[in-house]
Amino acid sequence: MLQRTPLFSILLLYIRKATIFALIAFVLNSITAGPSMAVEKSAPPERQVITSGWSYHWGDLPTNPLTKQWEYIDAEWTPTSTPGDIPGRTNEKIVWLKIDLPSNGWRDPYLFVSSIDLTVQAFQDGQQIYHFGDIDAEGNSHFEGWPWHIIRLPSNYLQHSLYLRVYSDYPYIGLSGEISIGDRFSLLDEVYSRGVAGLSFILIVLLVGIISTIMGSIKQDRGAAICTGLLSFNLALMMFAENELSQVVWFNPLCWRYIAAFCYFLIPGFLAGIVLVWCKDKTPKVAYGVLLVTALFTLGVASLSAFTSFNFVNAYPYFDVLFIILVLSLVMGCFKQFKQLGMPGILMTFGIMMLFISLLLDMLSAHDLIDWIGHSGQWGLVAFTLTSLAIYLVQDWKQQIALATLTEHLEAEVEVRTRELQSNKKQLEQLAREDFLTSLLNRRAFSELAMVEVSNAIRYERSLSLLLFDLDHFKDINDQYGHSVGDLVLKAIASTTKETCREGDLICRYGGEEFVILLHATDSDYAQILADRLREAINKIKVNTNDLNVTITASFGLICLNKPEQFEESSEQLLEKLLAAADKLMYEVKVSGRDAIKVCELKPNIGPKTQVN
Repeated sequence: MLQRTPLFSILLLYIRKATIFALIAFVLNSITAGPSMAVEKSAPPERQVITSGWSYHWGDLPTNPLTKQWEYIDAEWTPTSTPGDIPGRTNEKIVWLKIDLPSNGWRDPYLFVSSIDLTVQAFQDGQQIYHFGDIDAEGNSHFEGWPWHIIRLPSNYLQHSLYLRVYSDYPYIGLSGEISIGDRFSLLDEVYSRGVAGLSFILIVLLVGIISTIMGSIKQDRGAAICTGLLSFNLALMMFAENELSQVVWFNPLCWRYIAAFCYFLIPGFLAGIVLVWCKDKTPKVAYGVLLVTALFTLGVASLSAFTSFNFVNAYPYFDVLFIILVLSLVMGCFKQFKQLGMPGILMTFGIMMLFISLLLDMLSAHDLIDWIGHSGQWGLVAFTLTSLAIYLVQDWKQQIALATLTEHLEAEVEVRTRELQSNKKQLEQLAREDFLTSLLNRRAFSELAMVEVSNAIRYERSLSLLLFDLDHFKDINDQYGHSVGDLVLKAIASTTKETCREGDLICRYGGEEFVILLHATDSDYAQILADRLREAINKIKVNTNDLNVTITASFGLICLNKPEQFEESSEQLLEKLLAAADKLMYEVKVSGRDAIKVCELKPNIGPKTQVN
């Protein structure tokens, strides 16, 4: 028996107290809330994505010489479909954007912008209401990062247009991504939701990277384990630096952009390092070249950013092209070595290509060549880390193959024998329960199942009916057309009976041409309807033989048990009584002319009333 430690006892005590306090709080809250809890609060208006209504003006607006304020009205404004793809740019570094914001009854209206290239000032009613970065008197600024922006709007924002002064010495200028308006809470909720979704990708990459590193160390592939772990950490750090939640953790967009950029620049080098470790027997020279070029480019961009006026963000377009060249060169140059590695090589190629495609899609969306893909491109990064883990699993699998071969062979033999036995057992069970010709229940199986139905009818006081019918002049059919035609007739009868009856009814070939049906939960009225329908269906059967149609009729005896609970007999005795009564009715139909139904309601110690149809 387990003994409780003092820590466990204290924890259990706290849980009990917390439960009691929670129940008391719930009761008090229910009492004080009263009927007001039933009143459903009206939902706040949803945020609205802004997709149209923009106008732009290249260069700075004129200013009033007296007030030194911008002259918005006299400026020439040109409509544009989107603020992120503004046409007609030559050498301008400043663009003004204008929009009249919509209204939807928001209590605390804010404007949300996913990203801006590069710095921005927002004005309304002649007042600056927001800025990111500083634009000096000469209209110059510098890169401060790519955060998302949430701009608080004044209470009278509907009465005045919103003006955005955007600066960029980058190839792109303006607003990018989603632009929406709404209550601050709903906007932030959307941002945090996207951030949490992206964080799940980050945690997967980081966790799988750690597992791969541990497994590689256990397998004594420390070089590959360290490279894989470093690349996974690098990818996770890059993804978090670009995640919306990084801005919440620490608002330093420029620092996060530095981290994201240099993590991105180092990816080909980490891939080359992994390839060098895995292909150590035949080291591909192209991997050394990729590693060297990556190191030189990263150091060059870092040096230029630190000691010159060069902005590292302008290195993105050049590295995007270099990234494609380096990764494709690595894959094609190492294809022969990957092929020799077998399955690990295939997985490595697949992982690198998934990583390449993911970053390529992200690259194309960043350059507005395709629609923004959001977090969907990060599936490739997850696939790469999972592939790295799969490589170690494949290696472990290979190490176990030799030991498992004999066991596998033995298990296969046992499995074959077991399947044969199960198949034979299933066939025997089927033969023991089914009639070989009609696939209906045989007499033995019917008796077992019927006794259960009779017992349930007695217990739950449900009606029960039993229909017994025999084909008329079946011996003449066998004598005149042969037993093969007789078999066709029996099969046709079985098929018609299955189609006419319900799925749960027990249908049995009781004798040569004699059939019995137990209708559960069926009173005399419905049982007679079903018997009439079955008789008509049998009369319509035509079996073709030698251009002749063999027609069939049958004699039916229907016995109904509307109140089974009134009988004192056991289920077995009551079933025999039903069969005997039905057989007697059927015989009476045979004597009186055949092709009819005789119905009887069975009652305890009372002679049955009969009816012939």
